[in-house]
Amino acid sequence: MADELFDNLTRFYREFIQPEFDDIRAKMVTKDELHSYMDDIYTRFGRLETEYHSVSAALLRLEQQMTQLNVDRVAVRSDLVELKGQVSQLTQRIADLEKDLN
Repeated sequence: MADELFDNLTRFYREFIQPEFDDIRAKMVTKDELHSYMDDIYTRFGRLETEYHSVSAALLRLEQQMTQLNVDRVAVRSDLVELKGQVSQLTQRIADLEKDLN
């Protein structure tokens, strides 16, 4: 009886369990494959980090340019207001001179 049970369990192992383990082993990666994969990931992270620093520096330059443009725009607006005042004064003086001539 014990021999028959052992034979049945052995046959069950060979027919069902062992093929499953063989499939699992075939799908597993080796340590070298895993290390190679991890090296690729770290290389990509290095490139992404470099790109991140480049984009950050470019963004900082854009922000500085926008700040300078805003300062320039305020200066231009101030000059425009001053010029409008001068034109208004000149228009008034011309009107006064025309009035005196007539």
